[in-house]
Amino acid sequence: MGRKRFLQIMKCNTADSGMYTCDAGDAATSCTVEVYERELLVVQGLEDLDIQEDQNAVFVCEISVEDVPGEWYKNGERIQPTSTIKIRQEGTKHFLLMCNVRPEDSGEIKFVARNTESVAYLEVEELPVNIVKPLQDTTALEKSRVILDCTVSNPRCSIRWYKGTNVILPSERFEICSEGCYRKLILQQVALEDDGTYSVQVGDYTCSAKLTVEALSLVMVRELKDVEVSAPDQACFECEVSVPVLRSPVWSLNGEPLQPSSCIHLEKMGTVHRLTLRQTTPDMSGVVEFASGKAKSQAQLRVVGNP
Repeated sequence: MGRKRFLQIMKCNTADSGMYTCDAGDAATSCTVEVYERELLVVQGLEDLDIQEDQNAVFVCEISVEDVPGEWYKNGERIQPTSTIKIRQEGTKHFLLMCNVRPEDSGEIKFVARNTESVAYLEVEELPVNIVKPLQDTTALEKSRVILDCTVSNPRCSIRWYKGTNVILPSERFEICSEGCYRKLILQQVALEDDGTYSVQVGDYTCSAKLTVEALSLVMVRELKDVEVSAPDQACFECEVSVPVLRSPVWSLNGEPLQPSSCIHLEKMGTVHRLTLRQTTPDMSGVVEFASGKAKSQAQLRVVGNP
C-alpha cells in the first residue's frame, strides 16, 4: 500500500515462529515472531456411563481451543474407527460413539489432546438371560420334518437341547440353528422312536415340550395271489405295502408262524415282501397269510402230489 509492505499470517501456529525479513533491494528490515500455544483446558469432561449391552455408548469432551486434534483410548490402547466405532470433531467438541456395546467393552475411556486429558469409565451390563417364548407341544406324522423352536432374551446366549436326559448334538438327523434370539431344533424325517419329551436349557432356565410321532397308515398296495405247484417245486408268494416297515412282518401257513430255514426263505425289498417255500409237499396246502401291523393279506397254496 504505497510505500508500506504487509505480510499477514492467517491462523498462525507455533511452527510460524522465527525471524521474518522484508527485503526491498537496497534496504532490508527483520523482526522476530514468537507464537505461543493457547492454554488448553477441558471445558466439559467425560462422564461415566452405565448401560446395557446392545445399546450405544456416546462420550463427549469439550476443550477450550478449536481445531486441536485429539485421541481416544480404552484401557490404555488407542481406539481406531471401525464399522461400530465412530470418532468425530465439531469445533471444540470431540465425540466417541460405540455402537451395540458388549460386556467386554467395559473399561476406562480416555480422551487426550496435547497435554490435556479427560477420563471416564464405561460399564456394560449383560442382558438378562431367560426364555421369552417356550417350546410348544407338537404332533407330527412319521417321516415328516419337525421344527421345535423357542425365543431367548439374549442373541448371544448359548443353549443346550435335550431329549429326556440325553444331550442332542448336531447330526444328519438333528440340525440346531440360531437366528438372533430365535433358536430351533430341526428333526429330519422323524421316526416313531423320536417320540418323547424335548427340552432346552438357557442359563438357569429350562422349558420342555412333548413331541408325539404318529405312525403312517400301513395298507396293502398289492395283495397275495393264490399259488398252485407240483411237489416238490417251490412256491413263491409276493405282496407290497404302502410304506417301508422297520419291524419284520409275520408270515404264517394255516395259522402257524413261519421262521426262516433251509426250506423257508423270507425277503424284504423296500415295500415289497416275498415268501419262498422250497421242497413243497401236499400236506403244506392251505392258507398263507402276511401280516404287518393292521395290514394283512391271504392267499391259497395248493400243492399237487406227483402221480
